[in-house]
Amino acid sequence: MARFQEIFPYYFPRNSSDYKFQLELPDNIGGEYGEPLRQGSHSGYIRAHWSTSSTCLAKELNVSRSDFTAMRQDPDSARLFQNAQSTDVYNQLLQWSRTEDLSRIAKCRAVFHSGFDKAGVPVVVCVGKNFPVHLPEHKVLSHCIQVMDPATTREYCLVYFHTTCTGPRKDLNLLQTVFSNAPSRYKTNLKALYSVHASRLQRIMTWWFTVSKAKEVKGKVVNLNSLEQLFTKISQEQLQIPQFILDYDYGIHGSISSSTSDI
Repeated sequence: MARFQEIFPYYFPRNSSDYKFQLELPDNIGGEYGEPLRQGSHSGYIRAHWSTSSTCLAKELNVSRSDFTAMRQDPDSARLFQNAQSTDVYNQLLQWSRTEDLSRIAKCRAVFHSGFDKAGVPVVVCVGKNFPVHLPEHKVLSHCIQVMDPATTREYCLVYFHTTCTGPRKDLNLLQTVFSNAPSRYKTNLKALYSVHASRLQRIMTWWFTVSKAKEVKGKVVNLNSLEQLFTKISQEQLQIPQFILDYDYGIHGSISSSTSDI
């Protein structure tokens, strides 16, 4: 291990001190994978250029630009969707949901159970802004399955808050992935999908998804502009709504009528 610690700074510099080691490398450091090259047989390798300027430390050696050191997509997520049938994807996600530690994702409060609607149907809440899109995709999907799977065994409602979300959203893609690969009961047992504070772009994306990949859901999507409209479907006391959503709705629509939850 000590020998590796000595040579690592030459090929994987982490700071300005490590870059100085590159000055000691010979002119010919071989090909892309370190193989020896004869003079004139290869002219494409890149030599490092050292600069003492504080604004530009150096250009990386060719080895640092190779496929070996390049940033990769989460390998588990990549393998999950590569040439896999939807049932295989779902079964793998379900297995991960039972074996992986997803507590960090659960703390984000992106997907969770939240009471019942006025007909006694259980409610699952999705908060778009809280989706941890920086974490491995397969783990986020597994958490969605972990929360939604028990609810889908019977009729259920899904409330999606698009509040303060802008531009293309990865959380929408994740939810669409769940519905595309999960058993048909996810769609057939869905009573309603309440989309709250949805932008025009989000409504178009949802419509296109239901038309192309989830026709069973098309007639169940209900776009709501305010929490007051939502509370006519689900009592306010049954919903655990993040404070930023309440503040946003109050800033746009003002206070909510006290009689709304009793309709």
